[in-house]
Amino acid sequence: MEVDYENLLKDYLMETRELLDLSEQAILDLEKGYSPDRINTLFRSIHTIKGNSAIFDLPSITKLSHTFENLLNHFRKAEVPPSPDAITLFLYCIDVLKEMNSNIAKGKDKDITELLKSIEAFLKNSQSTNGHVTNGTGNGNGKSNGSSKNGHYAKEKIAVPKSFLDKAESEQRYLYLIKYFSEISPNGSEQSPEYDRLSSLGLVLKEGVAPDSSNDNGKSKIVYYSLIISSLNKEQLLDSLPISILSVSLVYPRNGEPKFGFFPKIKEENADQNLGELSRNTENASSESYLKIPLYLLDHMINLTGETIVVRNQLLQKIESYDDPSLLAIVRNLSQLITSSQESVMRTRLQKLETLYKRIPRLIHDLERSTGKEIELILEGGEVELDKNIIDSISDPITHMIRNSVDHGIESPAERRAVGKSPKGRVILSAALRGGNVILKVEDDGRGLNYQRIKEKIIEKGLLSEDEVQRKSEEELSEFIFAPGFSTARAVSSTSGRGVGMDVVKMNFQKAGGTVSIASETGKGTSVIASLPQTLSIINCQMVRAGEMLFAIPQQNISEMLLMDEKLVSNVEKKEVYQLRGTLLPILDVRSIFDLNAGAAQDNKFIVVVHTEKHKFGLIVEEIENPEEIVVKPLSKELAKLNLYTGAAILGDGNVALILDITGITKFLKLLPNIREEIRGGVKKEVSDKQHYLLYSVCSQLFGLDSKNVLRIEQIDPNNIEKVMNREVMQYRGEIIELCRMDQYFRLNRGATEQERTMILFQTTKGKKGILVHEIHNVTEEISAYSQNEDQSSGVVGNGIVSGETVIVVDPITILNLVSKNIMHDQAQVG
Repeated sequence: MEVDYENLLKDYLMETRELLDLSEQAILDLEKGYSPDRINTLFRSIHTIKGNSAIFDLPSITKLSHTFENLLNHFRKAEVPPSPDAITLFLYCIDVLKEMNSNIAKGKDKDITELLKSIEAFLKNSQSTNGHVTNGTGNGNGKSNGSSKNGHYAKEKIAVPKSFLDKAESEQRYLYLIKYFSEISPNGSEQSPEYDRLSSLGLVLKEGVAPDSSNDNGKSKIVYYSLIISSLNKEQLLDSLPISILSVSLVYPRNGEPKFGFFPKIKEENADQNLGELSRNTENASSESYLKIPLYLLDHMINLTGETIVVRNQLLQKIESYDDPSLLAIVRNLSQLITSSQESVMRTRLQKLETLYKRIPRLIHDLERSTGKEIELILEGGEVELDKNIIDSISDPITHMIRNSVDHGIESPAERRAVGKSPKGRVILSAALRGGNVILKVEDDGRGLNYQRIKEKIIEKGLLSEDEVQRKSEEELSEFIFAPGFSTARAVSSTSGRGVGMDVVKMNFQKAGGTVSIASETGKGTSVIASLPQTLSIINCQMVRAGEMLFAIPQQNISEMLLMDEKLVSNVEKKEVYQLRGTLLPILDVRSIFDLNAGAAQDNKFIVVVHTEKHKFGLIVEEIENPEEIVVKPLSKELAKLNLYTGAAILGDGNVALILDITGITKFLKLLPNIREEIRGGVKKEVSDKQHYLLYSVCSQLFGLDSKNVLRIEQIDPNNIEKVMNREVMQYRGEIIELCRMDQYFRLNRGATEQERTMILFQTTKGKKGILVHEIHNVTEEISAYSQNEDQSSGVVGNGIVSGETVIVVDPITILNLVSKNIMHDQAQVG
């Protein structure tokens, strides 16, 4: 059978990379505090790398691993915590092993002579300082003479020091006496040739030559013994021993069963069977939990899933035109299965942020040494998942943000003490999932931004005049940190200060479909906040139409949508602006941006208010359609280089929609930052709390309700409304929605041709319910002459004036509950 060397080598490289990451973390844990488990984890990892590298004939890796292993073994046996210098040497060994592993062709013959000498010198010095850790049997000088005079073993018995028993009991592990044969020359070393192999099973406390050794033909046939502490029970130890043994005696616990509940109990008569089942279960769990799949195959599956969703949507639209409820039910079940499949497939590309977090402790360790600062690192949200491509693209930006926090943000211990802070600074990297987006934060409790210094640099670089700078808020000033070449550092360090980085950080987050901003308080600290889509493959978008073109706007960029009032449009510096709640909002006609032909004449236009980190403006569109969860398709190079679109999508009806890049539009049109001048003589707010009121009309009467209660707003076909047991209902996304007509509730005069074509959907304690209205206007925070009702039991909260019209503010949940209660009461009377 031919061996697939190439694939075996790939597996070796992957396993070694994982072992080196594990080793690095173990070293950083050792720095926090010594424990046998930590040093043993590190030792086992390096031991495995040494053995595997020898198989693939990688001499430099094998030599370094072996020498490093000897150094680690010293600390294992001495049971002393490594010094800071030792930790630094450990980490340097890991770095060199990583470098050689990343480039096998160059790494296998890398000259590591000087490093090996450094390790050996360090080991020699450690042994002389801490006391030489011997492998001898009893007289303390490392030599085993086999004599009974020293009292460590008599003619047939080997004495076990009480300290070994105490150690086994305190660590809740087994203590074994193992005897085995080996042949060496009469003047051989006191250390057994099998020492390395036994060390892989536990900690060898003591070893030497047993009294029953014999001499044969000038060569010694030696019986060695080893006292070893291990977590393996006797059966497991026998299965794992790499050598032929003479005997294995369990020294502690004496009755063969542990006194503590740390080890699994295995009945003697069923030991072999139970161990076999345990081994098989472990292998099965390992093989079933993870399966390595090429990325190109995952990408292909995701693309196929996207195409399936498009076909699913087309099928649903066709089936709904047939009057066959049974067929429609089958297709809807199929739709749900496809949705579940799509969600599962999309998760295959998601990785936990733990993969990114693993690199941060090492970074903090190195920064502490280079800056002389003390840092407490807090990592939160490692279980949050992100698309692998996004994690890869933000790895370097996150590293740079943390470097900036430590170098620029955190003060020196002396400075922190002087201002009453703890000498140890704090850096927090956190992640949280909100509404389909991942919010990443890098926070520190350092000195914060120096806004005066930022102003000086802005003027020095000629970015703004002195007068313009003085009018800027702290929030606006902080955005200049992302300007190319901008740095407030007075000196360049090896860590940062060159003005190259934060602009690249921002660009990388934008390429990943996200945004980034800064919040800071002088003397208190700084937070860099990034918002990212969980995946780049499927995003939530609001569909809009301009001219004859259909566009998709990512929902994370949308602040609000409103009906455009031509009376509120004016010109400032030859630019159109819209008067929106006391501010002037720049507005852009999407048809003009893309030079589109006018579509069918529309009575109304809408404004979609969008935002980026620095800009907030409105896009004028002619129609607002349903929101969609769309599969992103890449664009051709010609369209992509315009930076106006992030991609395209094929909708269920076969139409193609371009996804707008809001940040790209601001750069393309060279928009200035927002006009924030307050409109003089504007309407004074008379509503005490900052609520957003959705305004709508029924039979020419203006109503308002708290927009936070709104689940969705849907355009409906009145013909789909059914009457069931005196209730008006309609089918909506597989659910039955009970409806309420506002004109009937308030007994308004209804025109002969007036029909409600809009449903506002709410979530009540009795399920989803909707109210039918004639027209949606906009959302406002301001209701003048507002008067609140004392009795709100009928669902009328209060009234006021908006744009000269009387508005009735209602509580829709109360109204819907009252309507349901009255219908049930009427049915009971009829019954």
